[in-house]
Amino acid sequence: MAWSGGPARLECDHAAEMFMLKGQHVKENVIAVKAIAYKDDVYVLTPRLKRGVLATIWLVVAASRGVELQPYPDLGSHAVGDCRKLQNAVDFYLDHFGNLWVLDSGIIETLGQPLCTCQPKVLVLSLLLHQVTRELDLAGLVQPASLLQGIVVEYGIDGKQFVYISDASRGAIIVYDVSAGTGWSVLACAPAAGLQLAIIRRALGHAALVLVRIPHAGLIELDTGALRRQETLAPLRLFEEHTHIIILGASAHHVFLRLASSTDVLSWDTKSAFDSHHLETIHSSVPSLLPTSVAVDPLLHTIIVLDSNYPDTVQGNGPTYHRISFVDKIIY
Repeated sequence: MAWSGGPARLECDHAAEMFMLKGQHVKENVIAVKAIAYKDDVYVLTPRLKRGVLATIWLVVAASRGVELQPYPDLGSHAVGDCRKLQNAVDFYLDHFGNLWVLDSGIIETLGQPLCTCQPKVLVLSLLLHQVTRELDLAGLVQPASLLQGIVVEYGIDGKQFVYISDASRGAIIVYDVSAGTGWSVLACAPAAGLQLAIIRRALGHAALVLVRIPHAGLIELDTGALRRQETLAPLRLFEEHTHIIILGASAHHVFLRLASSTDVLSWDTKSAFDSHHLETIHSSVPSLLPTSVAVDPLLHTIIVLDSNYPDTVQGNGPTYHRISFVDKIIY
């Protein structure tokens, strides 16, 4: 499954041409950075890095003319300037109930002239109902210079939901108690240009966050229980201080990553120590392509990998080439 740029599929056959003429859809500026699979469908995330990105979440459609992208759940859900809608989805997280938790930074055209159109929020999209079912307001939890980048969700034994969001500018984790409707920030590390996070299962009722400070080396592991209790935070583990790592995804107690110097996708079972003996290569990208995300479809026992040549196009005007690969592998 491969495509270049953003070949839009809209309800009206000529709508895409109209939006292109108006400059509202510049398909060369559509860059997919994350992909997930749910049942028989694939969804991709395309942040509004440049102008002319019509939507920020798409359903991938295999059409007779090749792969097309259909705004999800519909085009109206991505209206710029309407703060009830998605402004700039910078990350999403799929839970086991088919809910897609979408982190909306509220800032568009981040690689050009950034424009704040709305306050940051989290929208919950039901992939079963194809509609927004919940909104979490983050306005009181951020600062003017906040750089929101990643989102994961934890379900407690009692069913309570906690959302964790990384704020790279402060080195902070924003914690949101969904049932209580309240949130707070916990300083987790020093500020960085990027702050990636993944959630892993340690034991029944016990989870941890794995963080990477880009462009710094090392991995940090934090106890989510301490985050929920708003305690002074101390890392459970700090390791691989001399290895530069990029997190690509996670499932259960597995983290998918690549070394900054390589394009191979590695699977790390966090029940074992982080070393070369416990890193399994599950995918190798072709030359000129780089993996940007890895997700697991537990029903089909399939790993979905998104590769692209975005480093070559993100600062240019050419379309980004994307390729999705499906790896047959059971992850427990």
